[in-house]
Amino acid sequence: MITLTTPAQVNSVLGGDAPISYAKFVLTSINYDTVNKVVTARVQISSTSNPEMQAVEGSMTINCVTAKLTIQVQQLDFYRQVVLTGPQNTFVTDNVIRASQNILETGLVNLGVVAGTQATGV
Repeated sequence: MITLTTPAQVNSVLGGDAPISYAKFVLTSINYDTVNKVVTARVQISSTSNPEMQAVEGSMTINCVTAKLTIQVQQLDFYRQVVLTGPQNTFVTDNVIRASQNILETGLVNLGVVAGTQATGV
């Protein structure tokens, strides 16, 4: 969870003036596509001061082939794309995608769900 420095303000009354701060930023449903080297996730922004307010949802994509990170939250009219540096892109590819894949594969073999030997980094 990330607490936003400058929370988004969302009006809680249609046609009125009752803004609610949305300061809680969470990535959910994170998917690693190890073949295409893409990480996707849902972005969820919610209010900690007024938890019964509905969360605002968006998307995040990290494409390691094009070295671009994109976050979009349409309801807040927010779109941001950042070009990753070589080390940042390598971190996502090597340390996040590959490590997660290797941990899960090792776990499946160790639990006996899959019979075989796990080869790291493949």
